[in-house]
Amino acid sequence: MLDADFALFNVDQLVTVAPGCHPAARGDLGVIERGALAARDGTIVWVGPMEEFDRNVALAADALVVNTHGRTVLPGFVDPHTHLIFAGDRSGDFYARALGARYAEQLGSGGLMQTVDATRAASDDELLDLAYLRAETFLRYGTTTIEAKTGYGLTEADELRGLRVLTRLQHLSPLKIIPAFLGAHVVPAEFHGDARAYIEAVVSWLPAVRDHARFVDAWFDEGAFDVEDGRRVLSAARELGFELTAHANELGPHGGARAAAELQARSVDHVVYLDDADIEALRRNGTVAVLLPGTTFFLNHDTYAPARRLLDAGVRVALGTDFNPGTSYTQNMQFILTLAVLKLGMTPEEAIRAATVDAAAAVDLEDRVGSLAPGKSCNLAVFRLNHYRHIPYHYAMNTVETVVAGGQLVVDNGQIITQPLVTA
Repeated sequence: MLDADFALFNVDQLVTVAPGCHPAARGDLGVIERGALAARDGTIVWVGPMEEFDRNVALAADALVVNTHGRTVLPGFVDPHTHLIFAGDRSGDFYARALGARYAEQLGSGGLMQTVDATRAASDDELLDLAYLRAETFLRYGTTTIEAKTGYGLTEADELRGLRVLTRLQHLSPLKIIPAFLGAHVVPAEFHGDARAYIEAVVSWLPAVRDHARFVDAWFDEGAFDVEDGRRVLSAARELGFELTAHANELGPHGGARAAAELQARSVDHVVYLDDADIEALRRNGTVAVLLPGTTFFLNHDTYAPARRLLDAGVRVALGTDFNPGTSYTQNMQFILTLAVLKLGMTPEEAIRAATVDAAAAVDLEDRVGSLAPGKSCNLAVFRLNHYRHIPYHYAMNTVETVVAGGQLVVDNGQIITQPLVTA
């Protein structure tokens, strides 16, 4: 018998995204009809049909039991691309684009720099308060793990304090946060457009960043950095032992996606404009393509990332929100699934994998999160739906009822219920 202090009972569809976890797990998503799950100390110890629970699991007297019926359960979403730390407002950019302004023009005229100015002006506590509220929203929508980037400080001091805020937030929130350093976001005004000088400054900050961030990111694109500059940052980061990721090929064809893949980046994100050689570089190097259709939608662009070409070529594909104040103000991964089906040509099954286990691979946490199998963290979301295919179908709404993170109930009937146990 397996000892457990948490149990999930009577699930209409337990979508494990782990087909080998039990003989009853069917299909590519490992769906167990009328399923159950048990965990101990935040780690799953057993999954299977409800009728097998009692002969496999011994529940502690004080165990937490979540009893569902008419519900679908998925692993907690993993969002591999967010910009959590910022202050200020960019609604003006949104309304200007609605009237015909183009994002490339806004980038050149300082739209992103409005966020930089506001973030620099905010206190550490103000940034933490904002990030804490955003973390709660992620949880309410069923996301239990995110990668969170800096990139709105663009000085050594401001980038480091953004990372320190993320560390404080991790002590306060049950949301799992993977910090990423995005000093190479854009060239700040004080460098007067001298990208090469700014890149050398970013490289000089990397030793100080090492104790605070797991990933280093760079934006290769029109209006950001060229291949040489992006490669300089990522190469220096790799020598220091960081894992690599990159923004690339969002606004047009660019060599950045291929360069980042050749540096063995864990993921390359956006990748809207790719040729066959780019796709082959991603496949050959095992780099995950993180697609961000919410950004394309919010920018009112017509060209979406070539998901089908990537999948058919054998590239692993993940989905994320790109939550940020200027180009994708959403934390709703359920809506991203809808866009993946409608705009990227993905099946519901492909989209769910891309938002869970494949997204976990993009942040190098596939061994801990993204699926419901013994040995994985007990992170899950209960949906007020009786079939997983209804999640993308019920678009732009929140169908999450309950969220469990680390074996603890953190959202119940849509409300945050867990209080912080550790102070920053």
